[in-house]
Amino acid sequence: MTPPKTSHAQAAFAWKGLNSQGQPVEGRLNAVNADLARAQLRRQGLQQVQLHRLWWHKTPTVRPKELSAMTRQLAALLRAGVPLLQALDMLCRSMSSPGLLQTIRAVQSDVEAGLSLHTALAKHPQLFSGLYVHMVQAGEAAGILETMMERLSLTLEKNEALRSKIRSALMYPCAVLLVAIGILIMILVFVVPVFQDVFQSFGAELPWATQMVVGLSGALIHSGPLLLVVAAGGAWLTQRSQHKLEHAKQWWSRWLLRWPLLGALVTHSVVARWAQTLSALLSAGVPLTEALGPTAQACDHPVFARITLQLQRRVAQGSSLSEAMTQTGRFPAMITQLCATGEETGSLDSLLAKAAGLMETELDDQVNGLSSLLEPLIIVVLGGFIGAILVAMYLPIFRLGQVF
Repeated sequence: MTPPKTSHAQAAFAWKGLNSQGQPVEGRLNAVNADLARAQLRRQGLQQVQLHRLWWHKTPTVRPKELSAMTRQLAALLRAGVPLLQALDMLCRSMSSPGLLQTIRAVQSDVEAGLSLHTALAKHPQLFSGLYVHMVQAGEAAGILETMMERLSLTLEKNEALRSKIRSALMYPCAVLLVAIGILIMILVFVVPVFQDVFQSFGAELPWATQMVVGLSGALIHSGPLLLVVAAGGAWLTQRSQHKLEHAKQWWSRWLLRWPLLGALVTHSVVARWAQTLSALLSAGVPLTEALGPTAQACDHPVFARITLQLQRRVAQGSSLSEAMTQTGRFPAMITQLCATGEETGSLDSLLAKAAGLMETELDDQVNGLSSLLEPLIIVVLGGFIGAILVAMYLPIFRLGQVF
C-alpha cells in the first residue's frame, strides 16, 4: 500500500479558454511541460486554450482548515451518493482557495484519465500527506471511501486543534517579549545617548552599572546594523541549504524539548497528534509497519519524526511497538502501557485513540497553567530589566545631587 511518487518537477501555467457551454474561463495549473498542460485542459473539455508559462510563480498556500473543510465536504457528497468525478467538479465550483482549487482540478483531470483517487492525490505531496493518501487508498480498497474521508477530516481537525492550542499558549508571551525587546532597543539607541552627553559634561567617573549600559548602547548603535546583515545573510544561506536547514530544525527541536515547562507542553502536543494519527491509520486497516511512515510525517516535529521511523524499522525487525517506544525514552509511560495492552488484546487502534484523548486533556491543563504562570513572570522580568536600565541612567544624577 505504498503510494506512488512523483518523479518530475512541475511548472506553473496560466490558461484561458472556453468551456463546453462556450463561456470564457481561466485558471492556473501545474504540469511537466506545456504539451501535457494543454492535453490536461483538453481532457476537461476546454477549447481555444491559451497557455502562458509562469516563471516567477509562487504556489498559493493552503491552510490546514481549508484542507479539512474540503475533505469533509467531499465525504458528505460521497455519503449522499454523488459519483466521485461529479463530487470533485462540485468542489471546484464551490471552492474559494486558489491553491486548493488548482490542485483539485489537477486531481479531477487525473481521475478522469483513469487514475485512482489516491494515486492522483499522491502527485501533490506538498498538500496531501502520507496519512491522507494512505487513508484514501484504504477506503478505495475496502469500498468505504466516504467513511474513510469522514475519519480523515476528523483526524485533520483534531491535529489542527492541537497545533492551535500550542500557538494560542505561546502567542501572548511571544507578543509581550517582542514589544518589550523593541522598547529596550529604543531606550538603548535613542534615550541612553542623550544621557551620555549629559554625563560627559559632569567630568566625573560614572558608576559601573551606568558604564555597562552606556557600553551596551554604543555596541548596539555601532554594531547593530552589521549584526542584522550577518543574521539576514545567515538565514538566507540556511534556507538555500536544505541540509543545514534540517540540521537547524533538529537542533532547535531538541533544545526546545529540554525546557522545564515548554518541553513538556510540546511533548504532550506531539504525542497526542502521533497517537491520533496512528489510531486513524490502524482503524483504516493499514498495517502497523506501513502506518508508522505517514505517522512520522504527521508528527510535524523533526525529533519525533526520526524516532517514529526508528520504531518502524524495529517493528519490521520483529520488535513490539511498546518495547521500541520504551527504548526511545521520549514517550510518556501512560501511552507506552496503553500500547502494550492494545498489542496484547488486539485493540491497539482504540486504545491509541483513548490515549490521544487523555493527552489532549492533560495538554489543556498544561496550557492553562503555563499561561497563568508566564504572564506575571514575563511582566516581572522585563519590568526588572527596564527598571535596572533607568536606575543605571539616574545613578550619576543622584550622586551629583549628594555632592551639592
